[in-house]
Amino acid sequence: MRGRVRLEKILEPGYIGPVRTRNRIIKSGAGMLMWHETDLHMREEVKAFYERLAKGGVGLIIVEAPTIDYPFGARYHNRYRIDHDRYIPGLAKLVQVIHKHGCPAFMQMNHDGPWQTHWGTEPVPVYEGQPVAASSVYLISPYDHHNEEPRPLTVAEIEAIVDKFASAAERAKKAGFDGVDINAASSHLLHSFLSPFWNRRDDLYGGSTENRTRFLVQIVKEIKRRLGSHFPVSVIINGIEIGRLEGIEDSKCLTHEESKRIAKILEQAGVDAIQVRHHWIGYHVAGFLPDTFFYPEPPIPIEEFPGEYNRELRGAGANIHLARGIKEVVGIPVTVVGRMDPFLGEKVLREGMADFIAMTRRLIADPELPNKLASSRIDEIAPCTGCTFCLGGRGRCRINGLSGTPYLSIEKAERKKKVLVVGGGPSGMEAARVSALRGHTVTLIEKGHRLGGLLPLAAFVKGSYPEDVMLILRYLERQLRALGIRVV
Repeated sequence: MRGRVRLEKILEPGYIGPVRTRNRIIKSGAGMLMWHETDLHMREEVKAFYERLAKGGVGLIIVEAPTIDYPFGARYHNRYRIDHDRYIPGLAKLVQVIHKHGCPAFMQMNHDGPWQTHWGTEPVPVYEGQPVAASSVYLISPYDHHNEEPRPLTVAEIEAIVDKFASAAERAKKAGFDGVDINAASSHLLHSFLSPFWNRRDDLYGGSTENRTRFLVQIVKEIKRRLGSHFPVSVIINGIEIGRLEGIEDSKCLTHEESKRIAKILEQAGVDAIQVRHHWIGYHVAGFLPDTFFYPEPPIPIEEFPGEYNRELRGAGANIHLARGIKEVVGIPVTVVGRMDPFLGEKVLREGMADFIAMTRRLIADPELPNKLASSRIDEIAPCTGCTFCLGGRGRCRINGLSGTPYLSIEKAERKKKVLVVGGGPSGMEAARVSALRGHTVTLIEKGHRLGGLLPLAAFVKGSYPEDVMLILRYLERQLRALGIRVV
């Protein structure tokens, strides 16, 4: 983590609508896809995953998006569902374990739209029909999966999807969620309407900024009509859409200035908060994993990045200038996301660029991160190395072995023993750490002159970006010392 400044703003309570957050750290709605296609109600692994986060002190949890319109709006078999009342009891159990630790919970909502492509990794497509979008626009990119031409939604289908979103929000409230979070960013269905590049319609849903925002505004207003103005609705939008990677003029895409106009329209429609990210046309993953865009080198020279994109930290804080631009024109809270860490977050909050900091990977590596910040135990925070294994591994983590399992914590052993661990590589160091946490007296033996096994060699070969494996070694060394583990 960057420069040690006094953490104050990030630990202050905040509000989204009437919902109070205990600090300014939000667990973003990044999809873990931890459900199983044979059980889309609720799983113990899912409850444990989110309960660890709530217990760890995060200010607000945004639970990943379910399928609101099955199979029409689905992309993955292992995404949970909320298109029927039968899914409410399982979600209610999830909300209960989050609320038990004093943490509010929002449910994200999304419609995959043009992302309903037939993936080679899926044995059977979730939706066998043609993908849908604002217009019949698609492209072939070596970095992306918009490889099937979508068909334009009819007005009747748009109206039906408005109802699907609102009905999903009703079920979320019945399950106990404190609010909903609408994903209108990246290159999903709702963004295909907001963007002038993707939206070529000539009806009430195309053309002007107001027309292209109409679909999203109708969803927000219908949710507010059914659930009341005090039920919070947050929205994720792209602060900018960048086309130059695919040879498309940025002026033909969603510009930052137009994004600010959209933010003002959403505020007037009743939206309670806005989360800001960005989107590279043809490179979907770079929008929510901006650090990966720089490895091994960006596809285009850094000098050609738009000025609103923060390129100083190789993806970390990529959206902070975009968030600041939107915050300048709205009076509702603004959240920034994108490889944020607590110290960068503190700086952003102090300088008024945003009101909340959203993250996922760092909280997976150490769900106790907020509590450790609040109690000045910064050196005890388990690092996120940036490997991105969690987002493709059903919530599993190379640092946090509990993540993605049904276990909440490392339990104390019933009988204390003397444990000898042979080998001081990362596995041996972790075995020693966990054994000590369970209450055993641990000795670690390493024949070499240093700990870490092949990690230093791996770091020499790989470098420290985007995955810094030496963070693992330094963390484990601190843990061994703090736990009093004898190393010989």
